Amino acid sequence: MTNNSIFRLRQRLQGAQERDFDRYEKIIREVLEQEDKISFPIPAYVPQILVFLFILIFPMLYIGDPVTRSVIGLDWRELMNFYFPVLMCIGVFGLNLHFLVPNCILKKHYVVYFVCNSILVLATCFLREVVFFLIDRTPGQGVSFFLESYMFSSVKGHFSYWTVFSFVVLVCLVCVICVFYRLISTQILRGFVVREQKRGRLQYELEFLKNQLSPHFLFNTLNNITALIAIDSRRAEKSMMELSKLLRVTLYQTVDDMIPLEEDVEILRMYGNLEKLRLDESFDYRFNVEIENPKVMVPPLVAMPLVENALKHSKNPKGKSFAHISIRQQGNELVLETANSNFPKESQSPKKASGLGLSTFQKRLEMLFWDKAEYNAYVEDGVYHSRLKIQLADN
Repeated sequence: MTNNSIFRLRQRLQGAQERDFDRYEKIIREVLEQEDKISFPIPAYVPQILVFLFILIFPMLYIGDPVTRSVIGLDWRELMNFYFPVLMCIGVFGLNLHFLVPNCILKKHYVVYFVCNSILVLATCFLREVVFFLIDRTPGQGVSFFLESYMFSSVKGHFSYWTVFSFVVLVCLVCVICVFYRLISTQILRGFVVREQKRGRLQYELEFLKNQLSPHFLFNTLNNITALIAIDSRRAEKSMMELSKLLRVTLYQTVDDMIPLEEDVEILRMYGNLEKLRLDESFDYRFNVEIENPKVMVPPLVAMPLVENALKHSKNPKGKSFAHISIRQQGNELVLETANSNFPKESQSPKKASGLGLSTFQKRLEMLFWDKAEYNAYVEDGVYHSRLKIQLADN
């Protein structure tokens, strides 16, 4: 496989893992909301015990059938022939899962791992001989008979080299499964921890972004409204009401994980209208919205950096300035497009001009939507274009 193929496979697997995490997180949240349910801590090994009990009990449905017993003549010896390997494999699996694999395989002590499992096989074979001897023994047959004549012999037809070989193969298979199970579960747990760490960092960066933008934006807007009072008091009053509403929804509504699309669009619209106060009348500002379902839920402020970037770097001191913003939603598809005259600060490259906003924006896209979001931006003929396409989850 080429590096590109491996990268695409890794991307698909990571996307599937993220979707599983989201699905399980949704299930857990629903369970936590059910306060009437009995709630108490349960150790992680309890589900494993339940699985092992199922493995042990399920054959009883077959063994307990009178017709089956009459046909194959089940007795204690036959039951032990069936259940002893099962019980021993469960024991070997448990020891490998909780002790040998973490302390040997993960720490690269492979020889110790091999020796320990070899001892387990010998101990298990010896224990099997003891159990069958207790079933087969007759009065007068004691420890000396067991050691000299019974153990690892075919005197009672209970032992053969094929028995040992098949059990060794079974133990090897159990060890391989256990190693892969442990490695896979460790990777899943690692992926979840990394995901939560990223989420925590992004939440911090988002709060930092709000705290950094709010004072600067508020200062400029208040100055603009103050200047507007003497010119157009009615417009100044309307702008003050918009500023009050914008601050209110930014402080209280955006703390939720998801908000209705119409509320998120309204935040962007108010932000654009207030930013437009600092621009002259010749500035060409358009904000077009086509929404099929206003109630569809989206993460708050995902597209805010794109709108901010379009307005912040569109002022042309020597010519026409414009910023065109378009938001479309149809079905599960949400598209936001911006086009603006491109005039970033001379001391900054276009990429650095985006600052923390676009950097956090791209990280949030990866965290929230993974492969369900497409973002690209480019400059063409002095116009900065950006396009964000998101496949929304079913609501």
